[in-house]
Amino acid sequence: MSRIDKYTPFLKVELKALFREHTSMFFMIIVPIALTVVFGGTFGDSPTIFGKNVLGIDTVVPINVVFLLANTGLMGISITILDIKGQGVLKRYMTYPVTYWQYFQSLFAAFLFVSMISTAIFGGMSFVIYHAIWRMNVWQTLLFIIFYLLTALIFFSVGYLISLFITSSRTASLVTSGIFMIFIFTSGIAIPTDSLPKFVQKFAHIFPMYHCIQVMQYLWVGDFELSKIGNNIVYVLILSALMVIILQKVRIQWDSK
Repeated sequence: MSRIDKYTPFLKVELKALFREHTSMFFMIIVPIALTVVFGGTFGDSPTIFGKNVLGIDTVVPINVVFLLANTGLMGISITILDIKGQGVLKRYMTYPVTYWQYFQSLFAAFLFVSMISTAIFGGMSFVIYHAIWRMNVWQTLLFIIFYLLTALIFFSVGYLISLFITSSRTASLVTSGIFMIFIFTSGIAIPTDSLPKFVQKFAHIFPMYHCIQVMQYLWVGDFELSKIGNNIVYVLILSALMVIILQKVRIQWDSK
């Protein structure tokens, strides 16, 4: 059996299950669209720190991308794993000719696929309705795609690791909601990090959402310079590599107790 043949059945199952899960689809599709409408209508024509030619709508898209991937990873991945663990489904996978690592790669691919559909929808709305401008060249577009995938890897991995230590989906929901709110308030979305006290700024920069937003925003507006976001890029690359190493080493408790 080829590697593709091993992944395909799980990918199909996860995609079908995901499209049937109305709550997940709401947060992955409807919420980003609503945020685009709210922020695009409110701040779409406002000037930004990137210059007079870069308006608010041009910064809404990358923020929405990171928000979507963080929400998908923290809320979607962890709850999905814990739900099927509680049903005893994962125990049955042990009888199949596929490793759990391969299963989770399929799970990541399913959530990433829906995330990309959502990105295409609210991204398209930004151009058609709010007249956003495409500012990236070919090189910057390629980097944006790469960091899109790395951002997904980081937040999807966080959701997966949460499922290692929590056996209850209800508890996981509370934990992931708390972590997500910490990410939001330390990312600069809710409160500009420059307005925070210095020691709080240092604390805020520990978390990944701030760095991911910085990289994605500067790439999206076509203002990619290592002097401006070099530290953020290094952070994202190191954390992504660390997540890959951790994911290959850890072992999940497949039974719900």
